[in-house]
Amino acid sequence: MQKCSKSNLIKRCCEINFNTFASLRMSMLGLVSSSTRALQAFQAMRFVAMLSIGVAMARLGYGKTAIGNYEAVLFVSGLLTTFWVTGLIQALLPLYSRNNDNSKDDRLFNAFMVVLGLAVLSCLFAAIFTTTLTGFTAIDGSNLSPLMLLYMLLSTPSTMVEYIYFLHGNYKTMLSYGIITYAIQVVLVVLPVLFGMGVAFAVLGLIVVSAVRFVWLISLLVRNSKFSINVDFLKEYLGDGIPLSLKFLISSSGLYIDQLIIGYHFDSSTFAVYRFGAREIPLITILAVSLSNSMLADFADRQKLSRNLDNLRNESLRLMHILFPLSIAAILLARWLFPLVFGTEFHESANIFMIYCLIVLSRVVFPQTITQGFRKNMAVLTISIVEMAMNIILSLLLVKYFGINGVAAATVIVYALEKVLLVAYNAYSLKIAAVTYVPLKAFWVYSLIVLLAFTFAWFAL
Repeated sequence: MQKCSKSNLIKRCCEINFNTFASLRMSMLGLVSSSTRALQAFQAMRFVAMLSIGVAMARLGYGKTAIGNYEAVLFVSGLLTTFWVTGLIQALLPLYSRNNDNSKDDRLFNAFMVVLGLAVLSCLFAAIFTTTLTGFTAIDGSNLSPLMLLYMLLSTPSTMVEYIYFLHGNYKTMLSYGIITYAIQVVLVVLPVLFGMGVAFAVLGLIVVSAVRFVWLISLLVRNSKFSINVDFLKEYLGDGIPLSLKFLISSSGLYIDQLIIGYHFDSSTFAVYRFGAREIPLITILAVSLSNSMLADFADRQKLSRNLDNLRNESLRLMHILFPLSIAAILLARWLFPLVFGTEFHESANIFMIYCLIVLSRVVFPQTITQGFRKNMAVLTISIVEMAMNIILSLLLVKYFGINGVAAATVIVYALEKVLLVAYNAYSLKIAAVTYVPLKAFWVYSLIVLLAFTFAWFAL
């Protein structure tokens, strides 16, 4: 009976998964009408797949240790690769678009060689410091470390696939590719959980789908790029990519700096309270980052600057209509939801989350899209360094007076400061005023409503 029940459960889960992704495919392909929405849909798809795997592991009774090891593999892989692959992808977008006549050239191949080379270096670094990394994350190093290295090597370059489709305007193909591969990923990772197999088999599922993506990437390169070394392009690409990679490294370090400050001033229980609350609404980050990335290539074409600024302004306004109401609802419901979801011992985490919701005020403004589109990446890096310094100073100052709430407030302030500095840079150095790409009236009205909702929720609820 038990075997039959498990077999039926597996069959049912597979049916649900494929039916869900089939419906998702039809709805997304119908809705996508622009590069921005295509990239936003793709990134949302990635998030849904990862969330589905996490929920399935928890609901199907996978042990905490196994789930922790699986998450540790993802964490270490992301820690060593996300900052530089993000920088290199964003550097490629305006470079590839410039003077692009859709003819076959060598830029994609050269970008691939850089990404692959850094992936190999990241794997070597992880292999050399295996003991440190496994000790830091409490991962089962003897069994999972080799699998983690293989996953990093295959999955990191494969990030280029969706952007190759994106750069060539093949949005529906990009979404079909995403739906198919993420559906396969969910199945290959969840099936070992259903069969009660070890976490190594779940990681093997990730490796198999990453290998499929990697092979598909090679096939795209064969069809769309010449396999020859271009030294001039490499100089430009690395000249743009290195500052952006350092920028993302500095930006991502802010969360860890905050946690170090919390850990120094408070005990472990307070640290846990902060960790549970110090998170943005995922949809906000996905939609905002995807919008910025999708328009980087557009700003490489200076002759269409006026039209591109209008497009950025209109897309920003559309995003405000989505993200501001979402943030307001999250602020008003936070103190009710957090004890319900995480337990009453984490009710104070709601305060941290409410403060983090205010980051939406800076997320919906996109001066960085213009600055990076104009390839002024050293300015972006310099502003990030200022942001990090201010984050440390403000966090150390405010934690003395407001505790962990002060550290969260410092994060909100420095995020806003970064956007103010970028707006100022665009205005004075690039001669592009904020009014040309920011819907200021809607922004100020929405911002006032968000702050009023925050004040009401903080003092009245």
